[in-house]
Amino acid sequence: MLASGSGTILEAIIASGLEVRVVIADRSCRALEVAAAAGVPSVRVDRSEFGGFGSSFDRDAYTRAVTAALVDHRIDMVAMAGFGTVLGKVVHDAYPGRILNTHPALLPAFPGWHAVADALEAGVPETGTTVHIATLEMDAGPVLAQRSVPVLADDTQDTLHERIKAVERTLYPATIRAFLDGLAGTVGDGPGSPPEVATMKALLSVYDKTGIVDLARGLTDLGWELVSSGGTSAALAEAGVDHIEVAELTGAPEMLGGRVKTLHPVIHGGILADRSKAEHLEDIERLGIGLIDLVVCNLYPFSSDPSVELIDVGGPTMVRAAAKNHDHVGVVVDPADYGPVLDELRADGSLSLDTRLRLARAAFAHTAGYDAAIVAWLDEQAPPSLTELEADSFDSTALLPPTIHLTLERAGSLRYGENPHQHGARYRIVGQQSWWDEVVQHGGKALSYLNIFDADAAWRLVHELPTPGTDQVAVAIIKHANPCGAAVHADLVVAYQRALDSDPQSAFGGIVAIGGRVTTEVAAAIAGGPQADVVIASSYDDEALAQLTSKRKATRLLSAPSPEPLVRQIRGLGASVLVQGPDEFLIPPDQWQVATKVQPTEATWRDLALAWKVCARTTSNAIAIVTDGQAVGVGAGQQSRVVAAEIAVTKAGPRAAGGAAASDAFFPFPDGLLVLAEAGVAAVVQPGGSIRDGEVVAAADEAGIAVVMAGGERHFRH
Repeated sequence: MLASGSGTILEAIIASGLEVRVVIADRSCRALEVAAAAGVPSVRVDRSEFGGFGSSFDRDAYTRAVTAALVDHRIDMVAMAGFGTVLGKVVHDAYPGRILNTHPALLPAFPGWHAVADALEAGVPETGTTVHIATLEMDAGPVLAQRSVPVLADDTQDTLHERIKAVERTLYPATIRAFLDGLAGTVGDGPGSPPEVATMKALLSVYDKTGIVDLARGLTDLGWELVSSGGTSAALAEAGVDHIEVAELTGAPEMLGGRVKTLHPVIHGGILADRSKAEHLEDIERLGIGLIDLVVCNLYPFSSDPSVELIDVGGPTMVRAAAKNHDHVGVVVDPADYGPVLDELRADGSLSLDTRLRLARAAFAHTAGYDAAIVAWLDEQAPPSLTELEADSFDSTALLPPTIHLTLERAGSLRYGENPHQHGARYRIVGQQSWWDEVVQHGGKALSYLNIFDADAAWRLVHELPTPGTDQVAVAIIKHANPCGAAVHADLVVAYQRALDSDPQSAFGGIVAIGGRVTTEVAAAIAGGPQADVVIASSYDDEALAQLTSKRKATRLLSAPSPEPLVRQIRGLGASVLVQGPDEFLIPPDQWQVATKVQPTEATWRDLALAWKVCARTTSNAIAIVTDGQAVGVGAGQQSRVVAAEIAVTKAGPRAAGGAAASDAFFPFPDGLLVLAEAGVAAVVQPGGSIRDGEVVAAADEAGIAVVMAGGERHFRH
């Protein structure tokens, strides 16, 4: 039904028992309320969005939009009821001889918008109502039925029109029913013969069979015709779901070991046909191709086992075709959408444009992620027989290829970003596994942006701190992405206490990473310390968890697996992006070189190694001081290395005496080194490489401390 007014004729048609599939209106009107009250779907194709009622009105575009809405609802016949917009050629091409209209006069007398007033002005003794087939020429189509209405002496335009509408409310539904039954005698053998009722068709071809049988059964129950192929067809057959195979539809059997199944004009013509274009519909009819209304397809899981054979061709082609034609076709790539799609089809008989648009976006994201995974895999394929030099060059190219294609999927929403006025969310790279995906939160508030950022830094650091091959366990405390506490020890309780004692003031509101299982003893130590925003550990004893949740209700308690290795670091700069490999420890301590006369002791070597790790994970310029396996002073994020050293020794106090320090970059002058020496630091590790290394080493010899060069390996961090 096309309506613009009060909906009284629509009410009569609904009351007659005729099936009204959709009501389309060109403006806000009571007819839409009538449709809603009767549970009939409605679509408002508002003229105002196409130029309104003036000379700027785009009639062709408007007609295409109305036609698209009709085709989407698989309409068999169109009945106009006071529709206030004259439609263009497209709709008549799409529904030749199948658009009915009612007119308040006995056509051919008094055509046009003012038929009732014209009849009164002409002084005719009678007028009436006409049901006719609408054509491009207004009120000139074949007449299906007429009934006269006398004109009374005291009739006004309103009284006469009301009596005409009373007749229309019985004649129009009866004529529509007769037309549909093929009994409209006045039409004879003309264009009034109704077509067969079109059946909705869905194409199902999925790798992930989760929920596909239930979806197929739901569609079948709604009267849909199902088409399927390969493993999906086998699954439907096993479940007893009626369907036809793609090969039966196309007349072409699968070939090349299944590489070619759905790549056929019968499939893609049915998906891609623009149903608002008469030439498309003519092609479809001429070639005998059936329209496909829904495509359900998900792709081979390429990232799970990359190979040429898992590069899907037919699937992405179908998905992209359906997504492109989302004005008319639905596409589903995620089994999680099966339920909502069925619910909407049951309620409304079709998918709304909003739903089709959402599904199309998901489909293009699905194929984009798939293509990105293939590109990444191809980047990793080294040619055989590379020389060592060529291998190094290839590794660099694999890390920094000509193009990088990342597909990120939102893994979780956050209350806000770094600050309350910033929006934030956590995303994961599609096809890759993040340790965050397996994190279990046992208590506390929802994680914030900074909680995740700092917890990631803490968890990675706590896994780096222990010396391999020892019984050391580690604890790290992070505040604003920088270590404010770190310690290693054989006893986890002691390690926690020493990490806390590094800088107990800064530890308040920080992130505590425990490198092991939290027992009741460890939990008691944590509960006795300052409030932490997050505690993260590999696991918790049940009693320990109960203890922490009761005493630290606001603290977020996380258990997590080991972090995945970093491969590529990406930082956005507006429309530019910086990409680099991860900052790794390349030169082990046993390859460092002592540059001074003084040699570090064995214990000092251990502290130097720990200080080097802590310093490398601290914002530059950075100085870290470690004494007996405990970070006692950290100077972070300073423009001056001298100031960073001053902060570190201030925090360390007397604990700096006999300790080991690390600098993330070389000392350009002796001044920073002398700050450490004056505090009693026994040894310093630095990258070296300054033109004044000799001056720095001479100053260290004079001060009686050791300087160790880490082979030029710098660890700036920004």
